[in-house]
Amino acid sequence: MIRTIFCIGLLTLALSLTAQIDRANGLQLTGQVQMGLPQNEFSEVFNGYPSGLNACVTLPVGKTKLLRFGGEYGWNSMGSEKTLVELRDEAEQVYNGEMDFSSEIRKYHAMIRLAPFRGGIRPYLEAFFGVTVYQTESELSYESADGTYVTETRPKHNEGVNSYGYGGGLMLGISKHLYLDGKVQVLRGGEVRLVDLDSLTVDSQGGIDYNIQESNMHMIVPQVGLSLVF
Repeated sequence: MIRTIFCIGLLTLALSLTAQIDRANGLQLTGQVQMGLPQNEFSEVFNGYPSGLNACVTLPVGKTKLLRFGGEYGWNSMGSEKTLVELRDEAEQVYNGEMDFSSEIRKYHAMIRLAPFRGGIRPYLEAFFGVTVYQTESELSYESADGTYVTETRPKHNEGVNSYGYGGGLMLGISKHLYLDGKVQVLRGGEVRLVDLDSLTVDSQGGIDYNIQESNMHMIVPQVGLSLVF
């Protein structure tokens, strides 16, 4: 019985080593969907879960290829607000319009990843640092007195802060080059001035006014997607 268990163990080890050799371990391209879970004061200021996409590229370094270096880009929508407005032209003629206001987060990070395994199951740890940008977009649409449909873009509110964090994930092999890739990141971002959507108002000339709330950009970010390894 012991001999049988020992033989099965050796066979499993041999198959595992073969899988490690056969699997690709070069350039890695990753695409994932993600959802931000605001933490600390960010959760008090923003009531929601910013959702979006993440793209990442990494390359192994050194003879052992235990470490990978690369970069990632992330985009999270913080939602939008549509407001019906009553506008007046120079002749004091009244006509209706709509203000579409949206906000989002963009993340630009360099990263280092510890990925010691090369087989079909690849756990990993990573750390990253870079910049997180909060920005808003507002668009005013209305039909003018002569029947022309007009769309005007208003100035953006942009703020960038330093950000860093860490995370861990697991890759499960679907084929030699394709993996299911899931991870969780802990993001730490500096203080930014966020637009309070509840205070958003539009005057008769299409001007926008709102209150500002200061908050950090701390989030926990679960992500899942696919990775191609060459």
